[in-house]
Amino acid sequence: MARKPVIYKVGTLKYTLPKLIFVCFWILCSYLAINLLAYKMVPTLMPVLLDRRNLTSREIALILSTIPAIINTILCPVISTISDKTRTRWGRRIPYLAVSAPFIVLFMMLIAFEPEITEFLRRSCFPGVSSDRIGFWVLAVLMSIYVTIFQVPGSIVYYVVADVVPKQFIGTFMGFSAFLGTGVTFVFNYFILDRAIAAPKFWFAVIGIFYLAAYGGLCYFVKEGEYPPVDSHIEKRKSFLSKCKEHILLYFRECYSHRIYVMLFVTGGLTQASTLCRNMFNLLFATKDLKMTPAEFGQTMAIGALISAVVVLPMGRLMDKIHPIRVFFVSGLIIIAMNAWGYFFVHDAKSFMVVGILMVLTYAIQSLSSQPMMIAIVPTAQYGQFNSANSMINSGIMVIASQLGGYCTDLFGYRMIFIWDFLLTAAASITLLIVWHDWKKRGGKENYTPPTFN
Repeated sequence: MARKPVIYKVGTLKYTLPKLIFVCFWILCSYLAINLLAYKMVPTLMPVLLDRRNLTSREIALILSTIPAIINTILCPVISTISDKTRTRWGRRIPYLAVSAPFIVLFMMLIAFEPEITEFLRRSCFPGVSSDRIGFWVLAVLMSIYVTIFQVPGSIVYYVVADVVPKQFIGTFMGFSAFLGTGVTFVFNYFILDRAIAAPKFWFAVIGIFYLAAYGGLCYFVKEGEYPPVDSHIEKRKSFLSKCKEHILLYFRECYSHRIYVMLFVTGGLTQASTLCRNMFNLLFATKDLKMTPAEFGQTMAIGALISAVVVLPMGRLMDKIHPIRVFFVSGLIIIAMNAWGYFFVHDAKSFMVVGILMVLTYAIQSLSSQPMMIAIVPTAQYGQFNSANSMINSGIMVIASQLGGYCTDLFGYRMIFIWDFLLTAAASITLLIVWHDWKKRGGKENYTPPTFN
């Protein structure tokens, strides 16, 4: 007699193992697409494009970090909370991802064509203004519009896994996600980076096509379940302003009334800010201070990603057995130690390679534990809302940190990346200890219950 297939459930969704794997495949494709676009192409190439316009570190930080952080602070809570409360036949996440995809690719391509746009504006509108100044404003405007639209998938796509993947597989899923992500990092840095710097239009187009294909598949093949009706006691009020006021007050009370949530959000913000200087200036540090070629830099990052790919896959499964908060904390301690070592001993391509590879590996493990830690601590029913509250804190920290980081880099040089990461990671480790204390106090790994606002 044939055995009945095991059925896995999350909410009203039911899966056999093959169907669950198929759904996870398309979510992973969307993760890879946004990884390539938002965390590889744009942040890696934009500093180079901006540096060609002879901008200062503070101006680069303004475009790449300060403006995006302000936009994120304003829009992410609105988009995330509206998404939590959306009820359509296609779900509460998919409609937003489908509509935003073509506009993301459009403005990404316009960024690639900045030199042509700048030259057209200089000839036809601003003949007396230097190309570098016009280029600065073109990149600032295009990047601001791109970041504004990107808030939709950037806020929402990571919520899909919490809605459609059974909790017992979250760690394993994130392990596969990190494995494939580090594989993409290897391919990008080893084979694409040098070519993308030389031919940004072609590679922006290639990645844009992949992005459209991945999100098209996600929106078509991944189905969301049924959600409970939205609590409408606020909606019954007649005044629009009264509704807005009540929604805002409720949002802040629910998200910021408990210390464990606030400290979790601060930990995330400090961790994100800790990598700010390295993300913006690591390539410039390698090529300008250490006289490495872009190809050598890319190969270093690629080797780190390849090693990371081997490590993160079993780490995902391990996090289904131990709590990701422990993994996140230990990763932070290693990052602190590596920054101290790097500040004093990285002076050539060989020493940069050692620290660079170890940093990529440790960042990959820490990043792997970030989303499972959030899923485990905040209420699942309001996952988007609490993520947006986290994002608001993160962005507020980034607004301050980006300008301070750019100023310090102008003042002390690119080696500042080590001091910056050391100090902010140390601060994040302290706030995480408070989260850990409150988590254990509320039941720990076996019996933790998220606090709620009454």
